Amino acid sequence: MSLFRYLLPLPLLALLPFANATAANKSFVGAGGNVRLSYASSLTPTRNFAGRPLMNRGWRQMWDGAPIGRGVGIVRFWELAKPTDGQGQVTELLQVGFSRSAAVVATCGTAGMVSGNVRRLPNRMLGGHRWTVYASGDAGMSQQVSATNLRSVINGACYAIDRVTYAVKAAPPAGRNAPIQVVAAARMDAILATIKVGARR
Repeated sequence: MSLFRYLLPLPLLALLPFANATAANKSFVGAGGNVRLSYASSLTPTRNFAGRPLMNRGWRQMWDGAPIGRGVGIVRFWELAKPTDGQGQVTELLQVGFSRSAAVVATCGTAGMVSGNVRRLPNRMLGGHRWTVYASGDAGMSQQVSATNLRSVINGACYAIDRVTYAVKAAPPAGRNAPIQVVAAARMDAILATIKVGARR
């Protein structure tokens, strides 16, 4: 069964105190200065792009089994949280990657999205650029994954942003210090809202 998550609209995010860009936030700059974003100081940026059941490893997510293609993972953020339904644990995740491979750039907006569990969403403006957007999801055994995938060709490179919710109902509960899911999700969505790609203007 397809599982599609719903990202909080940006106006609503602005009303959440834990999602606002504040003095407690940090800045990240990657890809030679071409990717900039802000993130909550409680999070840690990583270059670990390991896979999971239902998710491939690497710089972008592919939902139809197609090769990932040559590219580079720029940054990944994730946070373990207590699920809304109280069963198991859930990971809220956001990752950014890019490729300058001509073969990858040629199909940037469609590669990996030819699947019955993927549906096209309206294009979205983010950081001054237009992005192709998809909602995707999959399920198996006790795992469930749902995601919003954004793709754009900017200055000759293919950029991929994957905003993922990964739930495992059979896993041990998240620790007592773990945030509730809505808080972790809002932190990832807040990062997404700050992403800027391309040279500074």
